[in-house]
Amino acid sequence: MASIRFEKVSKNFGKVNVIKDVDLEIRDKEFMVLVGPSGCGKSTLLRMIAGLEEISSGQLWIADKIVNDLPPKDRDIAIVFQNYALYPHMTAYDNLAFCLKISGLDKKTIREKVMEAAHILEIEPLLDRKPKAMSGGQRQRVAIGRAIVRNPKVFLFDEPLSNLDAKLRGQMRLEIARLHQKLQTTVVYVTHDQVEAMTLGDRIAVINKGEIQQIDTPYNLYNHPKNRFVAGFIGSPPMNFVEGAIGKGENGLFFKDKSNALVAQLGKRQALEAYIGKEITMGIRPEHIHARPEKDRSNYASFEADIQLVERLGYESFAFAQLQDVQFTARLSADEAVDPPCKMTLWIDLEKIHFFDNETGEVVSN
Repeated sequence: MASIRFEKVSKNFGKVNVIKDVDLEIRDKEFMVLVGPSGCGKSTLLRMIAGLEEISSGQLWIADKIVNDLPPKDRDIAIVFQNYALYPHMTAYDNLAFCLKISGLDKKTIREKVMEAAHILEIEPLLDRKPKAMSGGQRQRVAIGRAIVRNPKVFLFDEPLSNLDAKLRGQMRLEIARLHQKLQTTVVYVTHDQVEAMTLGDRIAVINKGEIQQIDTPYNLYNHPKNRFVAGFIGSPPMNFVEGAIGKGENGLFFKDKSNALVAQLGKRQALEAYIGKEITMGIRPEHIHARPEKDRSNYASFEADIQLVERLGYESFAFAQLQDVQFTARLSADEAVDPPCKMTLWIDLEKIHFFDNETGEVVSN
């Protein structure tokens, strides 16, 4: 059993409160991703699990034991860092074997554990090389292997792929996912890359300014964000936001942006009744803005936008549009792309829109 539980955990650096009363439970064998912008506190949470940062208040449990004052060496965890942290004068084999040697294991057992980890990660040909003779991806595999040989209760990953190029990051994401499936151990993974978070995590904790904004599955975070921060952080390109107001007409409620350039008929939406005549923010993801309606036009709101830039990615394109003072990003199919600058009619899928309270940032249920 290797569950992890934060109970009202805070961390202060002097007078600065960087972690604020965090409650978080990570289940046994779960792949939990901590994601958020730089400086949000996600690496500090990871380092507290490892015992590399002291806890200012609250309790941290690993399995059935409070570990606030337990030294790192006694926590049965292994951590993989962003910069690999390999010993440059040692071969890959010696890097993998080092922690086992200082634990007093015999040579035969050490070799068995090293070769098993090398086989899992397919790094047998690298065992005689020193780090300077390896690529970034190879070094990261060795760093992960050094964690595997210890057979810990918990694996901690601190932005392990940020030093790799895009192709290698994709490959290593797959390797780490397969590794978790094979080893069936608890993983806590820190990243600022929400694509990594969405593709790897069983659940994701979205963090901002030392506070957890939402803990949920990738699907629910994407489709049911609890507030504007989560909605804007999860998704690439990010969600579009339009400020406006809710009105009521003959056909029910409607949303109108501040410039009156976009009017969306909403019909009956009970949760929005309290916002009639009040300012509110509408959110719509780029993939829910289309060049033409995909179904009944009554489910769409159209507007004419100035297309300023188009990024062509082969199988799809991103159109960056301007509507008065509002900037939009629309994800279009390759054959729908146009040559900017130009005007284009775009259609918003009203079944996919979100509304957020302007004062609290919280989602308004539809």
